[in-house]
Amino acid sequence: MTLKTQILTQATTLLEKHNRPLLISHPRPDGDAIGCTLALRLALVQKGKQPVVTCTHPVPENLAYLPGADAYVRDVPEDIDIDLVVAVDMSDLKRTGGIYKDAWWGRIPLLVIDHHETNDQFGDVNIVEPEAAATAIPLVALIEGLGVPVRDEIATCLLVATLTDTRGLRTSSTTPEVLAFVAQLIEAGADYMQIVQKTLDAVPYQQMRGWGVALNRLQLEDSIAWTAFPLAEKEALGIGDEDDLDLGNLLSRIAEAKVIASFLEMRDGTVKISFRSRPGYNVALIAKALKGGGHRQASGCSVPGTLDEAVKQVLPMLRELVI
Repeated sequence: MTLKTQILTQATTLLEKHNRPLLISHPRPDGDAIGCTLALRLALVQKGKQPVVTCTHPVPENLAYLPGADAYVRDVPEDIDIDLVVAVDMSDLKRTGGIYKDAWWGRIPLLVIDHHETNDQFGDVNIVEPEAAATAIPLVALIEGLGVPVRDEIATCLLVATLTDTRGLRTSSTTPEVLAFVAQLIEAGADYMQIVQKTLDAVPYQQMRGWGVALNRLQLEDSIAWTAFPLAEKEALGIGDEDDLDLGNLLSRIAEAKVIASFLEMRDGTVKISFRSRPGYNVALIAKALKGGGHRQASGCSVPGTLDEAVKQVLPMLRELVI
């Protein structure tokens, strides 16, 4: 038995054994986090389990149509009646957004399902595949290991996860195997056109206005592009701290840029930074150095201080990366 098979067996055993799992999506959830969490929820419901899905921030508008999205709760009490915690698409315990309680440690088993190369293996059982284009890919093996067919609504959730984390199959992680995986999900009943129309091609009005502010403040220095979004501008547009406006993916289209960064000022005195890069430039190293994480070409972190301080701290790191 290979190590990978052994870990998969341990994970399926955990899910089979426990009936009241808590499934946690990370703050400011993206399509991979929401899609995978909801796919696993559907599978567990089919198994007669009673899963609870939670995230400290609301489900984004362009993902709210997914089956089970309305079941999300924003927080859970420490004494909630659960017997297993599952952390989905997150690289460390801080990414639960405070939902995970210290009192659970060592008492309630923790299963981690992820694909970030900065993952620190923080669970009792860890299914972590950094080479995977999305967390959806290792999750499929887990769902199939439970004896649940990957079809229809489950396939739709997994297709959302894969398409969003590959930016519509445009990242370097989009291998022939990923394309075949997408084809299999569509053949299994995933609603591809619904995903395109409601997730990939649906930008809320306020987000589009926020893009206007961000693009107006856009700067380019050699092969580095960045924008800084002040809190006052967010408040004027009614944009919450849970909304990063998907600026990382927007700015990644700048032809001259090898590395990009977006800086968003938060109400708690921190600055949220999203990084994107062209192949060959590993921005995950910078994010991890700043106590964040992610992928080589897409990562992020939060730093304390003002917007100007954050820009002054990070720009030299970006310059060093592209030398």
